[in-house]
This record gives sequence, structure tokens and C-alpha cells, in this order.
Amino acid sequence: MKRFTSRCLALVSVAAAGAVLSAARPQYGGTLRAELESVVGSIDPAAPAADLKQEAARAHITSLVFESLTAIEPEGLRPSLATSWQADARSSRWRVRLRSGVVLHDRTTLEPWQAAAALHVSEPAWKVAVDGDAITIETNEATPDLPWVVADGRHAIVVRGAGNALIGSGPFRIDHVDAAGVAVKAHEPYWRARPFVDGVQIDMGRRFDAQLTDLENGRADIVSVRPTDARRLTRRGLRVEASRPLELVALIFEPHRAADTAAPLRRTLAAAINRDAICAVVLQGQAVPARSILPEWVSGYSKLIGPADGSRLAAAAVAALPIDQRTVVLRVDPADSVTQAVAERIAVDAREAGFAINVQAPAGLAPRADARLVRVVVPATTADRSFAQTTARLTLRGWPAIDQPSGATLDATYRAEQALLDRGVVVPIVHLPELYGVGERVGASLQSAARPLGGWNLADVWLRSSRP
Repeated sequence: MKRFTSRCLALVSVAAAGAVLSAARPQYGGTLRAELESVVGSIDPAAPAADLKQEAARAHITSLVFESLTAIEPEGLRPSLATSWQADARSSRWRVRLRSGVVLHDRTTLEPWQAAAALHVSEPAWKVAVDGDAITIETNEATPDLPWVVADGRHAIVVRGAGNALIGSGPFRIDHVDAAGVAVKAHEPYWRARPFVDGVQIDMGRRFDAQLTDLENGRADIVSVRPTDARRLTRRGLRVEASRPLELVALIFEPHRAADTAAPLRRTLAAAINRDAICAVVLQGQAVPARSILPEWVSGYSKLIGPADGSRLAAAAVAALPIDQRTVVLRVDPADSVTQAVAERIAVDAREAGFAINVQAPAGLAPRADARLVRVVVPATTADRSFAQTTARLTLRGWPAIDQPSGATLDATYRAEQALLDRGVVVPIVHLPELYGVGERVGASLQSAARPLGGWNLADVWLRSSRP
């Protein structure tokens, strides 16, 4: 009897192991369902976007369909549709050799003249010409970082066909576009490899709460997730996948609080903020304390401001401030629940130190604020370009423009960032990654559905045909 039982158990174990292996093995087929909050008006990478949120949402779609000459990865720059590039002595004329045999979505082969025409649309100021199996790009000034510039999604190679059809070379081709969403199909002869899924249906205009509900009820396979919702999903047994930290949440003082006379206020309030608690408690471990404007993985240099611990802040530091500087009105975006949650925790820390903090999330006119809590995307590119673009997005009112020319050395970028932080007008709080909730149908893979530098990696994910 025992022998019979043992054999049965052995057979069950083998069958179970086979089922697990089958479930873990990537499968081809199926349509993945994704959702976005913003509604994208045009999927043309060269078309202007209404705002940064719409631009980010469009990038999720266009990165599936179109490719650039180069691509930026966490390890640095890598070839994509270009295989090599070389500049002249002035770095104003570049020769870029194209990858051969790239099949477009209309089943024709990508030609150099088509790449040149695409770049002329995205940047008319460049002089782009064909040179054999390569193209030449001439700029009006020295551009030593041009290979990084053309990695930007707006410089993706888009071939414009009959009827202004947009033709790309990416892992998916456009199947259908309307106001509610976009459908893309797998590009069979993709030069890297065919995607596992047959297609992706992308629904737009879905609020965060609706996306979360759709994921939990099995109506969506990948959705955007706020840090404040991450624990809810993991408790339901669903995966949360993250990019590298790509967004900065920072406190910015308004011009009337940016003068030298208000420097003690700025320093004291900044010292009262417990960044570690904000990351661990408010953002549920889905953020890292920000000690600089740029995340360390972008800049390559260490933190520029030391850690602060509000519990050790001497009450005398606040008591020494003039009465009018002990009350601070902090404004946040009424549509952003994440910054609102962070602002409320900042207010708690500051009140414990002796400040009176009023968090303001106005839908219309409101009393003048002393500071703003903002959230901006930090571009994944060279440190100098990332710093210049990030500070431009911070909209420092009443603050002189930061002189940070393209191609600045790392040392110059470090000094520029340190000078800005020394004034205390900008106070970095946390760096946030992009977060995505992944449904039960999506099989576990060595490649995350979240690209390290933002957006979806849907060419490498697969769908289970049935639950194991």
C-alpha cells in the first residue's frame, strides 16, 4: 500500500512539475490589454503634445511602433537603427551608418533616404543627406552629444506613406487608431525577434482608480499604478513592476520666499522633512529619498545634500525665525493624489518642528502660496541635458535662467546643480519610478514589463493560455 501511494505521489509530482514548466515557458499568441490615463491626440512622434502628461502617454505607444537611430539604456547609449556614428573635428557634421535589412511595417526595406526624410521632419534645422548606406547630419553648431539627441522619441524614424500613413520598424505595427484607444499587431519580420503576443489593445482616458479596478477584475493586463496603491495590489497577489527612479518630487519656494532674508526659513523647513519616512510609509517603499535634483544613476555623482532628520531639529531653530516665517502655505496639484499625500506628510514633520503648514490644493483662485510641491520627469539622457531639461520643467519663477549649455562637462553640471541647491529655493524630496500593475494572465519573464528607463516592454512579455 505504501509502495502504491509513493508511486502515485511520484506521478503527481512529475505531472505538477510539468505543469509548472509549461506555465513558465513563454507562449506565442493572444492580445494583451493595456490602459493609459491620458488621451493621445496624435501618435506622430514629431507632432507637438498638449502637455507633458500627454507626451509621456504617447511615448508608451510610439516606442512599440517606431525606433530611433540610437537607444538609451541604463548602461549607456547603444545602437538601434544605426550601427555606428562618427563626427568631424567640430562635432557639427556626423556620419551615421544604418542597419541593413530592416523590414518596415509595409514589408519594404528601410532605405537611407527614408531615414533622412524622417529626421528632416523632426528637426528641420538639420541638414540631412544620404551618403551610400549612411546618412550625414549637419548641425548649425557643435553638437558632441548628437547620438544622445537622436535617441529621443521625437526623432524616431517614421516613414510617411500614402494618405499620411505612419510606417515604422518597431516590434508592433499600427492596426487601428481612434479616440478611445490604439490597437497594434505583432510585426512578424521584426529585426530583433517577433513579439510573443499577437497584438496589444491600448485603451486611453482611463482614470487611475478605473485602471486599478480593471486589473483586479481581470479586464486589463498592464496598467499604471500610483505608489500609494502598490500595497493593495501585492496583497491581491498581483505583480507591481517598476522602472528606475524617473521623476523628481521637489519643494520650490515662490519669489517672495526666495530672497536671502528668507534663507533661514528655507533651510529650517528643509531640515524638518523626513524623506525616509515619506518613502517607506507614504509611498509604500516605491520611492527613494532625493538628495539631489538628478537621480544618482543619471548623474553618476553622489548626493549633494546630506540626510535630514526632523526629530533632531532643535526647536530653537524654528523659534528664532520671525513670526511671519513660521507659517507656510504649501500648494499642490489638486489632480495629483501622490504629491498631496507627500505634502501632508511634510506638513506633519514641519508642524512637529514648530511650523504652521497649510496644504493648499486649489481648483481655482486661492491665497498666495509660499511654496509649491511639484512633480516632474527627469529625462534619461546625459547629465547636462537631463539637468537643463529638468530645471526648465521646474519653472523657477523669478529665478534667473540656469546657464547650462549642451555638452557641458560632468563637473560643470555638478557645480550648477550644487549652486542651485545651496540657495535652498529648490528642495528635492523623493525620486519616483514609473509603476505598473501586471495582471495574472501575464507570464513571469526574465524581462520586466516595465522598461528600466520608462514605458512598456511589451515585445518580451507573453500571455498564459490558461491558469496553471
